[in-house]
Amino acid sequence: MRTWLLGGLLTVLMGWGGYWFYQNFSLVDQTVRIGFQGEALTNPLLAAERFLNSPSHPVKSLSRFVEPPSNVMLVMTGSRIELGAHRSAALLAWVHAGGQLIVVPGNVPDDAAGAEPDALLQPFSVVRVPATLNPKWVYLPTDVVWPAAPDFMQVSFAPGWKLLARGVKPAFSVMDETGTHLMRFKYGSGAVTVLSDAGFMQNDAIGRYDNAAFLWFLTHTRPAAPIWLVTAGDMPPLWKWLGTQAPLALLSASVLLVAWLWARSRRFGPLRAEAPLARRRLLEHIDASGRFLWRHGQRASLLNAARSAVWRVLEARHPAWARLPQVALTAHLAGLTQAPPAVLQLALFDPYAPNEYQFTEAISLLETIRKSL
Repeated sequence: MRTWLLGGLLTVLMGWGGYWFYQNFSLVDQTVRIGFQGEALTNPLLAAERFLNSPSHPVKSLSRFVEPPSNVMLVMTGSRIELGAHRSAALLAWVHAGGQLIVVPGNVPDDAAGAEPDALLQPFSVVRVPATLNPKWVYLPTDVVWPAAPDFMQVSFAPGWKLLARGVKPAFSVMDETGTHLMRFKYGSGAVTVLSDAGFMQNDAIGRYDNAAFLWFLTHTRPAAPIWLVTAGDMPPLWKWLGTQAPLALLSASVLLVAWLWARSRRFGPLRAEAPLARRRLLEHIDASGRFLWRHGQRASLLNAARSAVWRVLEARHPAWARLPQVALTAHLAGLTQAPPAVLQLALFDPYAPNEYQFTEAISLLETIRKSL
């Protein structure tokens, strides 16, 4: 009867638990963003490279600037830290000879008044400055009317930046209510296109709005030309960067290093001799060994060692006694030490594990016997 009751109760509980689980849980599909993988982690223009690549316009991504051939469409989205004035002048000469350059200003000043163009954009006096945004303004993509496009395009330029040109009028520009986002300048036989930002062509944005179509028209100004995408700045060596960006800090660190080395090389007075190592007495070692054996239950070993010492002295000084029976030997030793024969029998021959008191008495008696022989 009890078994039936337990089985019924278990069945009811399992049914109630299944109903509760069914009412509170369900199987759903969930999309989890894991980010870019593989080459897309290091190449922000990988999607643009694969989109633009064609037999007439082969695309190559570069992590640093390399001198391009004359027929290349060069897109530079990096910081250009190491380009410098000399290489910038050489790049401008390349544009003047017929090169096509798309670039983002390298400097990002806090305001327009104190901004100076970088060396590459010096002939055009173009700077990138923060745009003033209305807190109530709702973001809308920029409408771009491109001359070769059949219809206008919507491009997601970053609204936080805009371009300013001081006294040089561009041949073509794109602007919205936040400011100018694109300026195209003729320069000799070539052209320079300046962008406020290149976020619209990166992996996570090229598929939005008309960004891909705008990038295609932007880079296909020639019937057939290779396209080079420079995705990163040419970072100088650390020592060179410190020399140009933090010379005072580098000088201060050098002075402190020299001062520290000089201070460490000075010594006042002779070296202090090291104290000799303390040497323990032999009795301390014997005492420590005995205590160790006692704590680990080796009292019988200690007692046997003391008995062996007595037998060695007995065999050396009274060899005839060493061959006597135990009763006769204890009688001789009792007359010598004035100890009862029964106590001598216990200390010399009985195999027992004495307590602390008996062990002390036995060792003391054995030492007395050894000295009396």
